[in-house]
Amino acid sequence: MPFPRPPESCSSALSLWPLADKRPLIDAEWKPCLGLLVGALDTVLDSNARVTPFRILLQIPGSQTSWVVASGAAVEEVNKHWDWLVHNLLHSLSVFENKEDVASFVRGKVKGLIAEDVRGRQAAQEEDPEKFREALLKFELHFGLPSSEKLVTFYSCCCWKGRVPRQGFLYLSINHMSFYSFLLGKEVKFVIPWAEMTRLERVSTGLMTEAIRVSTRQRQREFSMFLNLDETFGVIGQLADIALRRLLDSGGLELDRVLQQPTRITKRWVLEQAIREYALALFRLPRAEKLHEVAPCSVWTPHARCHTAGTLYTTDSYLCFSSREEGNCSLLVPLSEVLSIEKAESTSPLPNPVIVSVRTKKAFQLIDLPDRDELVESMNYRLRSLQWKQSMFRSRKDGKRKVVRVMSELIPVTFPHAGC
Repeated sequence: MPFPRPPESCSSALSLWPLADKRPLIDAEWKPCLGLLVGALDTVLDSNARVTPFRILLQIPGSQTSWVVASGAAVEEVNKHWDWLVHNLLHSLSVFENKEDVASFVRGKVKGLIAEDVRGRQAAQEEDPEKFREALLKFELHFGLPSSEKLVTFYSCCCWKGRVPRQGFLYLSINHMSFYSFLLGKEVKFVIPWAEMTRLERVSTGLMTEAIRVSTRQRQREFSMFLNLDETFGVIGQLADIALRRLLDSGGLELDRVLQQPTRITKRWVLEQAIREYALALFRLPRAEKLHEVAPCSVWTPHARCHTAGTLYTTDSYLCFSSREEGNCSLLVPLSEVLSIEKAESTSPLPNPVIVSVRTKKAFQLIDLPDRDELVESMNYRLRSLQWKQSMFRSRKDGKRKVVRVMSELIPVTFPHAGC
């Protein structure tokens, strides 16, 4: 991407910068140590300012305002931006007679390139980049939301108005749920902010298959005909929860790092977050626990004398297992109680077995683990880290006890005589 920043206007104070090079239509300016006054002004006006030493400015003769179209930390970086301008932009400026039109064209071109680059990076994170890019363009065209509103995912569905279904697309973004339909010449579109949602539920009526009902204080909306209703319902619930947590951030709620940077929220992350929330609630684990692996497997259950199929969840400090049949078998093993995690010889009755030994001289046998080698290596890494932390804590604790014992031997103790 040739432009790391959108065009910004600069005040006349920026003319204090010494010029490193001046070229037709665009000026390349350099700000060394002599520009400390301007740097101080930038910092005062914008506490988050990150002043780069090299910038390319679009400057119109007779105007006191310049537009920053590129910046860099080195001359080489700015020269690359300039070369791109020469080959892709400057040759088309000769058709303009008005210099103000030149400035407007350059600003619009740079903003368009940045927007296209953002769309490309967002689409690259999805399973079908081309399809997502097309949906992103339609989302921006139909709803006109701020450019900072990141589209997370979209679904084809029907929105019901009474007994009439409207086929269209449901767009789920960071702060809004949006629906658009154009059928038989009639356009239907609306936007629901997550902060206004009061209730989310799955309903079923005689007129439609199972649907998702979204309620606000003003009205209710019902959506159906999803290819995967479970996934859609989970993503909507997660995005609504994220919006609420971000809203409460002003009240001192500590957010995850990803939530502090909404542009990093993707559909994949939302689905992973849903699994994490489910695991923490199922095993009542601390909120700070991070979910690492989720793998189908079977565990040996002595009371039933057979292996029980289910799912293994591994976190920072725990190994958890839940049977496929809810309530049949549940296992919670703190890593602090684990002595070793070892692979056993694989046989036809016991494929890919793993033995987890604990301090109570017992062991748990897991089989049918996919990617067993990577899973065991990851669990052993966390186990060794935890054991090292425990040994360091014990050594410090023993050291403090020795100091207290020595001090008690050095301090004489006297007792008053009787009658004093």
